Amino acid sequence: MEIDKKLSEKNIQEVLRNNFFKLMPTFYEMQSSFLSGVYKRYGDLEGGHIVLCFARNLHLAVLRKRENNINLDISLDKFWDNHKNVDQSHQKIISIAQKTGLPKETARRKIIYLVKNKHIKKGEKNKLYWEPVSELKETYINIIRDQIKSLSKFIFEQAKFLGIPIQFSKIEKELLNNYSYYWHHYLNVQLQYMKFWQMRLKDLEMLLIGLQTTIQTINFLSSKMPNDFDNFSLNEVPIEIDIKNANISATSVAEITGIPRATCIRKLEKYVRMKVLQKDKVNKRYYLSKSLENQILLSNEGIQNTTNIFGQFSSVLLRSIAK
Repeated sequence: MEIDKKLSEKNIQEVLRNNFFKLMPTFYEMQSSFLSGVYKRYGDLEGGHIVLCFARNLHLAVLRKRENNINLDISLDKFWDNHKNVDQSHQKIISIAQKTGLPKETARRKIIYLVKNKHIKKGEKNKLYWEPVSELKETYINIIRDQIKSLSKFIFEQAKFLGIPIQFSKIEKELLNNYSYYWHHYLNVQLQYMKFWQMRLKDLEMLLIGLQTTIQTINFLSSKMPNDFDNFSLNEVPIEIDIKNANISATSVAEITGIPRATCIRKLEKYVRMKVLQKDKVNKRYYLSKSLENQILLSNEGIQNTTNIFGQFSSVLLRSIAK
């Protein structure tokens, strides 16, 4: 009973919130890697957001097939065979708009672009579905393996705070062996996370760019603050620690995210106007403003939403491993 209580969704969400400063570096690195990968594959996070809706639908179709064949192997190794032998349900544009938070006309325009560039396929009776390109099989598998490593690290760090002794390799193996099951859930929380920020920022590139400055700050403060500093609060940073040193250049943001440098500069400057960031007048690098009231990604609402969404997934995975 004690282990069930520890691994409950509510308790994990509480652990995430109470240890935000120490756990979120791993989380933000995971999100940066995930969103950068989506951007680099599709050249557009809004379009990538739509593709993820179809990808989740594909994994659900694999799981439905397993209901009729309990012995169906749903591992990553078998995904390429599985995805070719399922019938994906039809998704309407209005449904995609609702799932992503995009205006219907924007969703329609993005889908036309995705079909034209073969990221989404159109079948009989204009049925839209996602099917990874066979020529990109090796690339796809390598991307997913990297994402699983990143996700496993985040889950492993949570397990330590929960007092659950689980090896990193066991988490990774569970994700690989039951890939379609967990990836359906994982894409579901990613879609929720992206929709939340789409609704607030109206621009997912702003989210990805903002993550880079946040990661820079958290990593810097992690090396400077005492070990017992559990909760992230810019207002509690000692005056002798100059947060200006936790800066990042537009060039670095562009290299990490794949977003063109000119676009990065324009959106970093927008953050400056919003007083989320400040810009060093000498070296032209950007860093977080110390005023919490101006922060977006580190707002109470943002943290609450993040911990609620990902706490759900962590509970599902950790309960399965701890059986």
